Amino acid sequence: MLLLLTIIGFLTISSCWSEIFSNNHPKNLSQAIIVGVKKCGTRALLKFLSIHPAIAVASTELHFFDSYTNFQHGLQWYRAQIPINRSSQHIIIEKTPSYFINKSTPLRIARLLPDAQLIIIIRDPITRAISDYVQLRNRHRFYPSFDDWISSSNFTQRTPVKIGCYAQYLRRWLKYFPRNQMHFVDGENLIHRPWEELEHVQTFLNLPVRIHREDFYFNPNKYGFPCLRQTNGCLGLNKGRRHPVIANQTRNKLNDFYLTCNAELKRLAQIDFSWI
Repeated sequence: MLLLLTIIGFLTISSCWSEIFSNNHPKNLSQAIIVGVKKCGTRALLKFLSIHPAIAVASTELHFFDSYTNFQHGLQWYRAQIPINRSSQHIIIEKTPSYFINKSTPLRIARLLPDAQLIIIIRDPITRAISDYVQLRNRHRFYPSFDDWISSSNFTQRTPVKIGCYAQYLRRWLKYFPRNQMHFVDGENLIHRPWEELEHVQTFLNLPVRIHREDFYFNPNKYGFPCLRQTNGCLGLNKGRRHPVIANQTRNKLNDFYLTCNAELKRLAQIDFSWI
């Protein structure tokens, strides 16, 4: 039975790849993908980009390239999830933050969309870890404090902490994509000066700049997070949660852990964000 299931799975994947390679010019597929990183502002970035007249965005995270089940559905399933590329829209964007850390995703995207423009948003890994922790604690009522969480001997193995070592995942992407097909967004600056980061993204996508400073305002009820000047221009209630104050000892411990990771990230990504 196990052998039969294995053969069926192999044939399904082979069929999917055959379908992909039989179409040299796939239409209605993502031309740009926000591949991560979780808790760095992917949803905000996609929402802000959606107001550009030349951009169409997928309304949900598709999890096509990082899900064995979804990938088996094949190319037609993926196409059906992508918004129709109207004549006035030149770029289709989807975002699935877990793509960045998934081992299978870079190769799958490289084979299906070798010319895809990859957008990677990153932020101070300590802030990212705290944000990830806050989300976890919100789901589990009785959860240790962040300081207690980091005080454990195996804190570096906790997923929210590991993800912040961005370089270890970026190496995998650089095996399949050249650096000039990647754009790194500073998640810290996106919170404070979103128009600057959006200008860089629009330039990377070879689009005219249509998103400007006057498109934003800062909502005091969302801890000063930026919102668009339009109906439902702010992110949902689960965004902009207050972060706990952490002890200096905890911050120093995390700083030491991320020091080498950040140096390698700076070298590989060829970026010089203020928090690195």
